[in-house]
Amino acid sequence: MVGGRSGVEHLRGSRLLNTTVKLSSHELQTALAGQARALGFDCMGVTDPDAIVDAGRHLRAFLDAGAHGEMEWLALRPERRADPRVLWAGVRSIIMLGVNYGPDENPLAILQQRTRGAISVYARGDDYHDLIKRRLKTLARWLVAASGG
Repeated sequence: MVGGRSGVEHLRGSRLLNTTVKLSSHELQTALAGQARALGFDCMGVTDPDAIVDAGRHLRAFLDAGAHGEMEWLALRPERRADPRVLWAGVRSIIMLGVNYGPDENPLAILQQRTRGAISVYARGDDYHDLIKRRLKTLARWLVAASGG
């Protein structure tokens, strides 16, 4: 949520949402990949909203099996997670980004030292949600400007 709104609502007036913008153009994707790398993203891909066949069925099976563990929020509004068009009817492309937040050393090595406590990798350092969110917002602003918004 951004200021009480869903994450995409604040972009509703942007040319980014205009179907005349060709996100799939090679030049824009190449520039986007470069900008993403410059911001510290390790990988980037662009796909269409139909890329995962039977996503809803797979998500439902995952949730029904309890595979989401204590991440109860994953079970909230599964229809929005299963189909990007439920969130954003005019979606044409989906940008996927990845960040390796793992340490340089083997995080399992600490388990051999019985006198020391082990802290999960995700709990070390700055909260990765905050780090990624900042980068995402910066990349979104760049994309709006680059696409004429």
